[in-house]
Amino acid sequence: MLNKMHAMNRDQFKELSTKTDLAFLPVSPMEAHGPHLPLSADVLTACQMAEDTARKLQDNGIESLIATPITYCLADAASCFPGTTTIRAETLTAIVEDVCTGLARQGFKKMMLISGHAEGPSIDAIKQGAENVKQKYSDFEFHFSDFFAEGLPKAFHVCKGEHPEWDIHAGEIETAQIMYLHPEWVDMKILNTLKPNHAAEHFFEKWEAGVDNFIDLGAPDTYFGDPRVATAETGRKIFDIISDFIVEEVEKNLLKSENDTLKEAIGWRYSL
Repeated sequence: MLNKMHAMNRDQFKELSTKTDLAFLPVSPMEAHGPHLPLSADVLTACQMAEDTARKLQDNGIESLIATPITYCLADAASCFPGTTTIRAETLTAIVEDVCTGLARQGFKKMMLISGHAEGPSIDAIKQGAENVKQKYSDFEFHFSDFFAEGLPKAFHVCKGEHPEWDIHAGEIETAQIMYLHPEWVDMKILNTLKPNHAAEHFFEKWEAGVDNFIDLGAPDTYFGDPRVATAETGRKIFDIISDFIVEEVEKNLLKSENDTLKEAIGWRYSL
């Protein structure tokens, strides 16, 4: 059974703190994801990635805490669409700092931060919050998962769309993930009307040039990619590949002393 903080009582939490100092903290916003996906898509995917990774570690004798997610963060790029609820960078930094401080005080000083949201200023604010905790606890360690840039490309081969590399928001990848997790929350009637949008080919050029909202970045309907080709099975495969990648991140960055043991136990499954 996974150690989900929201389902634990105080004594279970205390007992776990004597067995492990590793915790996962999902941090994602309520943000518009096309006209067909729930606002909570980033939260749902971040939590699932944390759970899948924790399960794989647990299968090899390494326990961890799955902290209750932070469900708001900076989401300015999509704030022109209904439902997107953004907070200030300094607020996000303070929330992450306070939550990580509270967990560190109780023994969880190895923190894996996972965000289903890849907006640069949001990532910077999350990292700054964790960095502030290091000023209080010299033995506090954290790693922000780089699954979006480095792990997700390992899953492109399971995608059915023509350009998975341009599928960066509410396209096939995220639609497939939500189909796997909560198919009842995917509006299939609307989904089947959506045409491929490959405007993300130039997304980062525009972003670097100062364009800062999804409409002007080429997503007037809040999605990039080809959501119509998504399937729940593709979503399952993507989660499996990404969680393998995050296991490797945990091993390299937070479990240095257990490197050899963990490598032997899980047999370096990561050459996908």
